[in-house]
Amino acid sequence: MQRLTSCIAVAGALIAPAFAASVDAFVGQQPEALLKAKPDFARAYRSAIGDLDLPAWTKRLAAGKSAEIVVVDGTQYILTSACSSRSCVDERLYVIFDPRTNRACGLFYLPPASSDPGDAGTAFSRWYGLPADKSRAEAIAAFLLERAADDAHTLASPPKRP
Repeated sequence: MQRLTSCIAVAGALIAPAFAASVDAFVGQQPEALLKAKPDFARAYRSAIGDLDLPAWTKRLAAGKSAEIVVVDGTQYILTSACSSRSCVDERLYVIFDPRTNRACGLFYLPPASSDPGDAGTAFSRWYGLPADKSRAEAIAAFLLERAADDAHTLASPPKRP
């Protein structure tokens, strides 16, 4: 039993650096570059959005934020977001990618109009590819909603320059 435990510990020590290196390869990449240079990401993203009726720009993810590592409920993921090259204020697509499972999920987010506090546009936002595990899906959904709301607030009220 002790030998089995030692083998598992050694295997974990060997796999962890390889996983960290694979995650780091995504960091700083633009969403469009991820689609072109990371086949696992591209397959996972296209599989997750499936036949959703989304704007044309979501097929190429040409404009957006660089990928970063995020931790949701104790699990590391790659997060990136994209928007129309015309404007990031009206709609944004968030992608969470798990390089261990090569699965993606996310949120097509329609923020409320900053000029209308009662705007219900967010109700037309759409989830895609969420995990079947309910608690994991809820954790990811809560994380993405918070990030989307923060980003929308920042875009609607940019900091004033002195």
